[in-house]
Amino acid sequence: MPLPIRSLLVGLALAVSLLAAPSGSTTVPSRADAEVGTGTLELRPAIAQPGKRPARSLSQTQALATFSEGRTGQVVVLQRDDGSGWQTVARGRQHRSGSTIFTLPDTTSLYRAVALSRSGDARAVTDIVRGRAFTTLFRDEFSRKRLDRTKWTDQPTLAPAHMRMCSRLSSKARTISAGVLRMGVAQDPARAGQTCSWTLNGRSGSHPYMLNTQLYTGGKFDFTYGYAAVRMKMHLDKGMHASFWMQPANWYTPGDPSKGTEIDVVEFFGRTKKDSHIAAFLHWYDADNTHYKLGGKFPGANRLKKRAETWSNAFHVFSAEWTPQAIVFRVDGREFHRETRIVSQAPQYLLLSMLTSDYELEKLTPGIMRQTAKVDWVRVWSR
Repeated sequence: MPLPIRSLLVGLALAVSLLAAPSGSTTVPSRADAEVGTGTLELRPAIAQPGKRPARSLSQTQALATFSEGRTGQVVVLQRDDGSGWQTVARGRQHRSGSTIFTLPDTTSLYRAVALSRSGDARAVTDIVRGRAFTTLFRDEFSRKRLDRTKWTDQPTLAPAHMRMCSRLSSKARTISAGVLRMGVAQDPARAGQTCSWTLNGRSGSHPYMLNTQLYTGGKFDFTYGYAAVRMKMHLDKGMHASFWMQPANWYTPGDPSKGTEIDVVEFFGRTKKDSHIAAFLHWYDADNTHYKLGGKFPGANRLKKRAETWSNAFHVFSAEWTPQAIVFRVDGREFHRETRIVSQAPQYLLLSMLTSDYELEKLTPGIMRQTAKVDWVRVWSR
């Protein structure tokens, strides 16, 4: 059959199928029958949950549908094979980053995603995947009035101390209420009236002594490979920085990053007039004990949130998928950085912090000190 005539017949068949199917239960022909383009459907735990308000973490599996060709705003449907054919179970629109995120109604069925044209025809179909569940290894919703001491400890000392000579850690710089951990900083009352002088990287200054926040799971929880995620709303201004990160359970082995590295899932150093970017890093030490790092700030990650949002006025899930081959950094389920050159193969524990490094102190005013980073939940899943 000549190709133009065959394409016309395929299009007519798709249109008839879509019109004939009942509302909310659309059946679309198979990829082989439709001969439309292809895409991918990737499963992961519930690491997409943007929003203005606190919310409990989700146990469902999510799927990211990505098409090689498409347009922002195009309708994408999630379909499940119910044994009699493909039925539409969810509908969304393609994000400007080129993907659509769905929550699976169950974790045992077969699924695919279909991108629809403006006329409602199927224009691209993903590969078919079977749903699966992800095992939760660690979870804290901060629902208690006090810190859950079975999971976290207020870390007693800072490291490396040479970057924070004017700060010490204290539980007095944080609070927990209404299901949210608020990480902050404060002037140190034990050294009230005293001024700290600092010198770092050729710069110097003076500032009142500070209290910082840092919690860790060392000795209580660590893991090797999986998804580590935090739902977090950042502070606003420079002068301090909020972090969700990981350290090797057995500390560093100089010259062998496979034995453990620092993994900064997300850091936020505050806004300026020109930027408001999140950052992610890997840190390790070489055989000569020289410090190295990979990563930085990622302006492109701003495309993964709504244009009207800042990192400080809405919660977002920041996550790292850690495998033996790579560490994939995401915001609400969408990737903004991937590191394959240096990957830890050793157990790592979790940390949450709000710190005032000496180089930040010149921007730290009393008004900024009142700001906090808000942590809604932390969760770790196995792969």
